[in-house]
Amino acid sequence: MAYLIKRGALYYLNLKLPKHLFPRCHTLRLSLNIRQRQSALFLAASLAQQVHIHLNEHPLEDLLTLRELCSQWRDAAPTQTIQPAPRKAPAATVNQPSDGPTLATLSKLYIEEGKRGGTWREVSTHEVERTLRDLFELMGDMPVKAFDVQQARLLKDRLSRCPQYFGLRPEYEGKTLKQVVESGASYKTITAVTVNNRLRKLSAFMNWCKTNGYVADNPLMGLKVMTGSAKEARLSFDRHDLTILLDEAALKVEARKHPWRYWLPLLGRATGARLEELCQLRVDDFIEQQGIQCIRIDDSREGQNLKNSSSRRILPLHPALIELGIILHVESVRATGADRLFPELEAVRGKLGHAPSKWFSRYKSRQGLTDPKKTFHSFRHTLIDELRNAGVQDSLIKRIAGHEDSAVTFSIYGSRTPLKAMAEALQHISLDSH
Repeated sequence: MAYLIKRGALYYLNLKLPKHLFPRCHTLRLSLNIRQRQSALFLAASLAQQVHIHLNEHPLEDLLTLRELCSQWRDAAPTQTIQPAPRKAPAATVNQPSDGPTLATLSKLYIEEGKRGGTWREVSTHEVERTLRDLFELMGDMPVKAFDVQQARLLKDRLSRCPQYFGLRPEYEGKTLKQVVESGASYKTITAVTVNNRLRKLSAFMNWCKTNGYVADNPLMGLKVMTGSAKEARLSFDRHDLTILLDEAALKVEARKHPWRYWLPLLGRATGARLEELCQLRVDDFIEQQGIQCIRIDDSREGQNLKNSSSRRILPLHPALIELGIILHVESVRATGADRLFPELEAVRGKLGHAPSKWFSRYKSRQGLTDPKKTFHSFRHTLIDELRNAGVQDSLIKRIAGHEDSAVTFSIYGSRTPLKAMAEALQHISLDSH
């Protein structure tokens, strides 16, 4: 968080940077060339926000370059933003109505309260913060009461035109998100599902504003773009797809660089678990219950997040995984002292599955599978489809997949995890690539 120091008559920005990005020197100090404290505070906050955005897009930036950028941003700041605060209004005008707090002010309070309360244990704080940054980049800051239904519709339209991988593509460097959106250029936009996810997160913020009495209504309530069904968005793999994707020789070649390239597709096929659930597995998540070797999908440890409470589950290990040596691999990782099954994975914007997702997209293309609707998540659809085709009870399928099902509580399984029934159901899933 930015704060000020004063040297002589001038104020300086004194910004603490993330230690994991700047281990040797993690303080950025820069003269603001300002004598008035209020003006200095305003400029310092603006610079801190720009640094935060820049580091999210360029996490490998060196300190010298970052300092030079700050100097440029400082010198380019509009004159009016660094003027002294106006004098207090005379008594006759003190009671005039105010526009109230701005979206930026309230978003800061919202984030701070959410972090204190552990609100986003299941939803990455990074995603909430990024979504709020998108709001300000696309719409600018404004009094919260000025954000009405017209502004909400405009936001939805601009979100729908956001490019994919904005912070990673070189052609967007030096441009703001709003400049790209309004450029009229042709590019691949984020999906409708992504737009609606961001609208939901922003709606949650506006609900918080309403609950705390800052606005009377939430203009984002129920606002979303029309989408096809989830089944249309992702396709299942067919037998040929599985044969080429799970080819043991091909996977072993891929695993020469990273072991997770071998195990993740096999785990995805055998469990139907989400990619992020698999990437965050720990060695102590491989357990034995009721005499059955199992995997625990949980969020009890730091760095583990689940989509929802129904995602918390225990799955029997497929016998084919044991035959392929998954338990031996777990023990070899444990012997190194590592906690996570895939310790070489590093989180990007809070997601350990970032690199595996990119790799799998390249891998399936090299194997001749180019349909964009077939992704790692297709393993999940495939497993669910095959279990249904085999006549497995729907409530049991939902247990395996980690889907919410209010009927499960009153099913024949009761509160005891039906591991034996789940193990029998998973026998219908074949890992044979031939």
